[in-house]
Amino acid sequence: MLLTSFIAGFLGSLSPCVYPLIPITLSVMGIRRYDSHWHGFRIALSYVAGMVLLHTALGVLFAYLGILAGSSLQSPWLNAFLTIMMLLMALSLMGVFNWTLPPKFTHMLTRIGAKRGHKSSFLMGLVAGVIAVPCTGPILAGILTKIAETQDMVEGSYLMFSYGLGMGLPFLVLGTFSSSISKLPKGGPWMNRIKILLGLILIWMSFNYAVAAWSGFAHPSASEQNIEAQIDKAHAANKTVVLDFWADWCTLCHEMDEKTFGNETVKEALKNVEVIRVDVTVDSSETRALQEAYGIVGLPTLVFLDSGRKVSGFVGPKDFLELLNER
Repeated sequence: MLLTSFIAGFLGSLSPCVYPLIPITLSVMGIRRYDSHWHGFRIALSYVAGMVLLHTALGVLFAYLGILAGSSLQSPWLNAFLTIMMLLMALSLMGVFNWTLPPKFTHMLTRIGAKRGHKSSFLMGLVAGVIAVPCTGPILAGILTKIAETQDMVEGSYLMFSYGLGMGLPFLVLGTFSSSISKLPKGGPWMNRIKILLGLILIWMSFNYAVAAWSGFAHPSASEQNIEAQIDKAHAANKTVVLDFWADWCTLCHEMDEKTFGNETVKEALKNVEVIRVDVTVDSSETRALQEAYGIVGLPTLVFLDSGRKVSGFVGPKDFLELLNER
């Protein structure tokens, strides 16, 4: 995921809204006046640091907002909306329609970095991502949406740090070796092919959201009465009970099915354990009541009724066995 995010950032730097501005941006920062690679590297690093900071902050923010959103990500209507949004952004990248920032706003952002030096270079890096939005915004929005879905602030910061670093790589290399700026390939049709490639990635993401939406509309919802009946039946059989709050659209849920519940040692340990899957794929009054009753914020979440432990996020085989043995 980190590599994919880095490559997406690098491809974004080759888009028509960014690539032609690389030599201009470096010239504004005064890279050519430095006779030392070290000085050029430091100025370029200040610019890239601002760019990386902006994107990392966005990653943390969207992961945090994803946590606040809670069960809203379960709604098939939301997944349908995301399907349409991803398709529109893909069409934008492929040139079906174009959207740009207001000229006054673009001019204001450009004026911020008019002065030279480390501070102005850093500030230019901060606003560079905003100026490049017409080309990089769609793929950036795709990554941020996935971050909001996983609701992991650490992972979100890593992914966007990697994205910002990928976008800043050409600036860092060319800022260090300023004599290579004149050797840059000229802009042309190849840049539009980069946009089409990014558009195809968004279409793939749109397909995934469409599958989640369809699953949500066609999926029966869990009821509180049904879950309680299963718990009573398991307790009557003297079995340990674990509630597995799960959804079809939840990527980590599927990963835990494969790596944890599919583990042979875990299967052996579950012979006298009743794992009750609480399917909350559909956002309904029943699923909301269940999540409220057990204090569920994000998915996946395991509730070990006998020990009273509740764990959110991916749980590996070793950690799962340790939690299972707690009393």
